[in-house]
Amino acid sequence: MEKYDVEALVSTTPENTLYVSDFQSLSQWALRGVSVFTVLPRDAEPAIVAPISDLDLYADEPSWIKDIRCYGTFYIELPEIQKLMESEERLANLLKGVKPDETAINGLVKVLKDRGLENKTIAVDEAGITCLMWNELENKLPKAQIRAGASIFKEIRMVKTVEEIDKLKKAAEISEKALDVALQAVKEGVSETELAREFEVTVVKERAVPFITVFGCGSRSAFPNAMPSNYKLKRGDIVRFDGGCVYRNYCSDIAISAIFGQPSEKHKKYYTAILRGTTEAINNIKPGVKACDLFSIALETTRKTGIPHYRRHHCGHGIGIEVYDMPMVRPADSTPLEAGMVLNIETPYYELGFGGLQVEETVVVTDKGCEYLTTPIEELLVI
Repeated sequence: MEKYDVEALVSTTPENTLYVSDFQSLSQWALRGVSVFTVLPRDAEPAIVAPISDLDLYADEPSWIKDIRCYGTFYIELPEIQKLMESEERLANLLKGVKPDETAINGLVKVLKDRGLENKTIAVDEAGITCLMWNELENKLPKAQIRAGASIFKEIRMVKTVEEIDKLKKAAEISEKALDVALQAVKEGVSETELAREFEVTVVKERAVPFITVFGCGSRSAFPNAMPSNYKLKRGDIVRFDGGCVYRNYCSDIAISAIFGQPSEKHKKYYTAILRGTTEAINNIKPGVKACDLFSIALETTRKTGIPHYRRHHCGHGIGIEVYDMPMVRPADSTPLEAGMVLNIETPYYELGFGGLQVEETVVVTDKGCEYLTTPIEELLVI
C-alpha cells in the first residue's frame, strides 16, 4: 500500500478474498453476481462484507479478521434453551448481533466510512465488481479516490509463503500419483474418458479436487484443450495429459506425453526438443532473471534442438490459488524473478494430423536457483 500510495485495499474476487482473509464464501464461488469484499486498511482494523447466508462458514472456520458485516436476507432459527457445539455457539452469537445491510455495496461503504476512508485513496480489485457497482461506490463516496487494484493483488500473490509452497508441492504430488494410476490403465481400446476417470477418482481419494483433465490421444493430442472423449487408444498413439487438481485451495498443473507402443523418429526428435526447451529454461532460473528471458531460452532451445519452426505465445506461468498467477513467462513480461515464486515451465507443441507433445514442470525459485516441486521428466515415456 505504501508502494502504490493507497490507504486501503478491497478484494472482490473469491481468490483474492480467500488469500487475504482465509474466508471462503460458497455463494460467491457458486452463484454469479454474489459479492464478498475484504477491506484491508493500512492503519485500521480490517473487515469482511459477505452475504448473511454464508455466516455459518465464518462460524465454522473463523477468519483472522474479526469484523464481519453481512447483507441480504436469510433465516436460521435460534434455539430457546439448548447446549450448542462451539461452532453453533459462534454462529448463534453472530446471528444475534448482526444487522444486515440491504446490498453488498451499502455494506462496503459503511465499513469504509467507519474506518475513516471516505476521502482517502482506495484500491479496489476491479476483477470481481461490475461497472454498475463501481459507479455506485464512486457516487456514494464522492470524495474518495477509487483506483483499480487487481494488479496489486497479483503482485502480492507472486511470492509464496512456506505454507503456500507446501500446499503447491502436495497438489503436484497428488496429480502425479493420479496420473501414474491413469497411465497404468493404458491399453488398446481404452478411451480417453476412462483414463480421465482413473485420474479424477484418484485425485478425490487423495482429498483433492480435479481441476482440469485434458486427455488427448492419437491425433487428438494436437487439440490443446482436448476434453476426454470416447476415442479408443491404438498402438502408436500419443497420450498427452495436461491438468491437475486443487489441494486446500492451491492448484497443480502438470503435463506429460507418452507413446503407446513404438515411437516414431519424429516422436523422439520433437519430444527431445520440447523437453530440452523446458529443462534449459528451468536450469536458468534464479533471482533477478526476467520472465521474458526464460521465454527466449525455452523458445530458442526448442528450435535449435529439433523443431526449427517452433512458435509459442508463452512458455510458463506462476501458479498458486489460481492456476495462472503472475509472472507470465512471455515476451512482454519483464518481471524479475524472486525467491519464493512458484513457476510452471512448459513448451507444448501441437500439429494437426501428427499430434501434441508436452512437458510441464513446477519449480520454486530459491536464493541460488530453483527446486522442482514435480518429479523431473528425463525422457520420453513409452508404454
